[in-house]
Amino acid sequence: MRILRTLAACSAAVLLALHARPQAMGNLMYESNSRIFFQQAEQPVKATVQGNMLVLEVNAMMNATADSYLAIFHVTQLGQTAEEADSLMNARVNGVMRRVEQVGVKESDVFTDMLSFVPVYELETTRKLFSKTYQEVPAGFEIQKNIHIRFTDARVLDKLVTAAAKEEIYDLVKVDFFVEKQSACYDTLRMFATRLLQQKLDNFDKLGLKIKESHRTGAEKNGAYFPLDRYTTYQTRTQSSLNSRRKGQVVNDIRRPQTLFYNKVPYGNFDIVLHAEITEPPVQYTYNLTLTCQLPEAFADNKKEVKEIIKHVWINDKGDAKVIALP
Repeated sequence: MRILRTLAACSAAVLLALHARPQAMGNLMYESNSRIFFQQAEQPVKATVQGNMLVLEVNAMMNATADSYLAIFHVTQLGQTAEEADSLMNARVNGVMRRVEQVGVKESDVFTDMLSFVPVYELETTRKLFSKTYQEVPAGFEIQKNIHIRFTDARVLDKLVTAAAKEEIYDLVKVDFFVEKQSACYDTLRMFATRLLQQKLDNFDKLGLKIKESHRTGAEKNGAYFPLDRYTTYQTRTQSSLNSRRKGQVVNDIRRPQTLFYNKVPYGNFDIVLHAEITEPPVQYTYNLTLTCQLPEAFADNKKEVKEIIKHVWINDKGDAKVIALP
């Protein structure tokens, strides 16, 4: 009886394992072509030998937290007169400035960028005996501005969005990230990459390659990936609705919203990753160091000199060929 219970329990566990999905997989697996979003990528070949040429490569990355940020909000204001439009715009901008000062943003860190101040026209119909015409007539004025807000704590952005929304400003254009000591990041990556490359040279030297006698040439390349470039579209698996079954309605207006997520550069292509564990989207600095070693040719003593196998032939105007010896 105990054996039957054990077999039943094992069978149930096997069935659950067959139908279950890994908890760490996430809904992204349901997206088509989702392989490009995998956290790890296939390791590329970092050392190649072609003839007597040895090519070594080191790829390094550093995740750096930004020192400051710049949020840009767009606002549009309409008015029947130029004075009314300008007054309403100033009231909204000044309201945002007062609210952001309450969350620690200085007045000097807010800048208003004027984009346009133009009249708005509407069509007026004029009826005649046998026809009617349409003519543009002034209807009001439109002002467009951008509000630039600098801040140093990434968590303040939520409060800035709330402050702007209370002044009926909902359009967050983008957020820029700034790192003060960018050159120091590259210097650090260069130091770690050079150290690792020297270790690779030592390993090949232990394998018998004449690394110390080789002629070497090197090249380096760096780059940076900002969070604005790494957000990817994603269709959520949750469903949302605002009007279904409200006041007796039975209209099915459920939708699956399209959203975004931060998709960092995969770590699989890098030998070195500094500050790999992240929560806030960082600025990702990359550095590539390539070294080409021209190794001395094997069995060089047994090879004939080039001048011994080269023959000089004299061909006269009659087409006769004669081998001649040059000093």
